[in-house]
Amino acid sequence: ARCRLLRKQNNPPSTMASKAAIEAVRKEVFGHLPVLNIRTGHQVLKKPVVGPYLAKYYMEPMEKSARKAWRTFGYMPPYTTEQQERRLLKNEKLRQKGKGPPKKGAGKRATKGK
Repeated sequence: ARCRLLRKQNNPPSTMASKAAIEAVRKEVFGHLPVLNIRTGHQVLKKPVVGPYLAKYYMEPMEKSARKAWRTFGYMPPYTTEQQERRLLKNEKLRQKGKGPPKKGAGKRATKGK
């Protein structure tokens, strides 16, 4: 008789939650999706969003706003980009050596027939 009582006590009680209920609660608490054998894209969605931070990091080039000012005020403000300044300095040094770009209309093609 005692053996039967032990067997009945070892059986899980009927108040235990089902496996599906445990999965649902675990999903709510830990934020995990149930294991499926299909691709859901959840791994990509978990990653933090990067786009707005990158857009904020790189400022809009000053050249655009300078051109807008030129259109609105009718004159070009004395503004050059770093790239333009570098190019002008390089051309100036090359001209001093005699190796700079030719003046407008004095290129190889223009002097070819002469």
